[in-house]
Amino acid sequence: IHSYHSICFVFCQMYLGNAAVPVLCLLNFASSAVADRSLRHRKEGPSLNFGEDEDDYIVVFKDRASHVTFMENEIEAVNCVRHLDFINAEVLRLSNADASQWAERDDVLIFEQDQKVTAFSEEVPHGIIMVEALDIDYVANSGVKACVIDTGYGLGHPDLPTESHVEITGFNPYSDGRWFVDGQGHGTHVAGTMVAIGNNGIGVVGVTSNASMPLHIGKGLGDDGNGSNSGVLAAMESCVQSGAKVINMSLGGPGASGAVEEFLTKLENDGTDVLIVAAAGNNGDSSFSFPASYNSPLVMSVAAVESNGDRAGFSQYNNQVDIAAPGVDIKSTVTMNAGRDFGYTSWDGTSMASPHVAGVAALIWSHYPSKSVADVRTALECSAVMPEQYGDDVKNDEVGYGVVNAKNALALLEFSDFSGCPTIAPTMAPTPLDCSEDIIEIIITTDIYPSETAWVLTNNCYNTEVASEDNHPFGEYEYTTKICVPPGGEYFFRITDSFGDGICCSNGQGSYNILYNGESVASGGEFLNEDIKIFGQCGTPPPSPAPQVTATPSVAPTSSHSPSYPPTTTGAPSQVATFSCPSGQVEFSLTLTTDNYPEETKWVLKEGFRWQTGTTLTTESFGTYTSSQTTYTETICIIKNKSHYFRINDKANDGLCCDHGNGEYSIALNGQEPFHSGGNFGKKEQVKFMAFPDYSDMQAFTIEIEREPKGVYLDWTSKDEEENS
Repeated sequence: IHSYHSICFVFCQMYLGNAAVPVLCLLNFASSAVADRSLRHRKEGPSLNFGEDEDDYIVVFKDRASHVTFMENEIEAVNCVRHLDFINAEVLRLSNADASQWAERDDVLIFEQDQKVTAFSEEVPHGIIMVEALDIDYVANSGVKACVIDTGYGLGHPDLPTESHVEITGFNPYSDGRWFVDGQGHGTHVAGTMVAIGNNGIGVVGVTSNASMPLHIGKGLGDDGNGSNSGVLAAMESCVQSGAKVINMSLGGPGASGAVEEFLTKLENDGTDVLIVAAAGNNGDSSFSFPASYNSPLVMSVAAVESNGDRAGFSQYNNQVDIAAPGVDIKSTVTMNAGRDFGYTSWDGTSMASPHVAGVAALIWSHYPSKSVADVRTALECSAVMPEQYGDDVKNDEVGYGVVNAKNALALLEFSDFSGCPTIAPTMAPTPLDCSEDIIEIIITTDIYPSETAWVLTNNCYNTEVASEDNHPFGEYEYTTKICVPPGGEYFFRITDSFGDGICCSNGQGSYNILYNGESVASGGEFLNEDIKIFGQCGTPPPSPAPQVTATPSVAPTSSHSPSYPPTTTGAPSQVATFSCPSGQVEFSLTLTTDNYPEETKWVLKEGFRWQTGTTLTTESFGTYTSSQTTYTETICIIKNKSHYFRINDKANDGLCCDHGNGEYSIALNGQEPFHSGGNFGKKEQVKFMAFPDYSDMQAFTIEIEREPKGVYLDWTSKDEEENS
């Protein structure tokens, strides 16, 4: 077993804490002074350059007496910039002619230009930018720990966390070496990609850069970069025992181990929530490498890509590759001189790609630590970005599901919106309410303070609670509850507002309505602390059930080309649909004004986190719209809190505006103001959004707008028949 990296170039610089510059300057001064004592006629420091008309010079006098004499007799005649009394020196601004004379003075020990010094800057490696991890913080004290199994950890590197920042533990299964000393540098490079400290003014930045993620180090490889299956297995066990949620293994070999497979099976059977992220290998062929290629739901194989998304030539490709990450010219922290010194270097390898994925996994998991390993893995895979050059591939042997993306994965994990994800069974439409008895339907529309509202329904004939609800997370949103009840009965309904202002009309237009077999029997909204309604009678048959009452949504989420309104006839604008969506859904409305060539316009609405795997909900094809400069309104019920895509196309590549008329479109939810409008595009415009009932829940990453042809690739190809039909 060995590490996977190849060296591109090395540029290392010594740092001595945060005092690198003054320490180095003092060392330079000391060496010059010692040399001058041996060669008494040497009075200059670094070579002088009299190319400027005027410059600043450091003048160090040979002793205290010479300095005092100068201060008493000559200081008034020169331009003194700064006093350095502690070394018998002055900083003087001198002309070229004066400078040459000062260099020859017998009372001067050192004469040198006051060279410019700049602060060391911090670099954000291109891999961190590519996976979009920079603007997401690891959540401290979330309990999500990461483990790195490698050649060790350069504890003390100024750009890596130490015990003063966060808990760091380790384990070494071998008789020689220590886990906190990295004699090879590979493990420190991997760790830097995951955890290099940000905003400290030096070095680089890791995926989790706030120095708050606890670490465990398993020295599965020795200081020569090699190890054994048994040593790596022992390191894996130490990671699990330490409580690590994510394990990075930038190492591997060509042969599978039965012992490791047994260990993985045991973890799976025990329900251990741990994700093992491993490098796919650097042979550049289709061979398998292990541990990356173990067929376990706990193991992810990571390929390496270049900055343009191409698979790196050295990266192994096979059907076990799950995901990809940047792996070419990756700059990170390293150790040197058998672990005694620290620096930075850029390396290539799937070893460099793997920690990007492991870091992102830990990063998003820290935001939702109660999520399962299956959820985290699915979020990573389903939200990965497939590079343009692979067309409409959902998954391939080159890069798996695509390049890991922290921003997408966090959004997907937050809402567990796995519909359309290839690794998850598709979400089925709700089963219609199968009720052979009577149906009571309670419809609550909340005000702007939904958490204040609660209700309970009681059967007065038997003095038993039938249903209740006190969880209403969204304001100004309609909640519907349907209940099967025995025929005949008297019911007591009580709705409360904890603040004492009801649900209408001080803070929004809230209301409630109770339907008994489809007939409204109670309604209201204006009250103070509570409102009580009694309906029905014990032993009295209720109204006859209305045959149309079901829990089926207006449009089944998985249906294709099924608008929730009668199709408009050719040439006539559609009428605004008047209906309400059932519980768990929101109303999506499109208002579209055609240009002078309406037949060139088409659009598609899909549900899903990725366009390629999304489910088409409804569409209008080219030629559907025939009236120019005409406004059409289309409405459909869609599942709330799910990812959706709206894509609009123009066959002539000139959009809706403004070459041939002032066409436009807007999209909105639940009758609110549009959350996006457009029209001035070329061939296509696409909007990705989360169907939140309340716009205030739409965070920055939940609305993404992309246009063509303005240099933004959407995820189609020139051969995409759907776009041209």
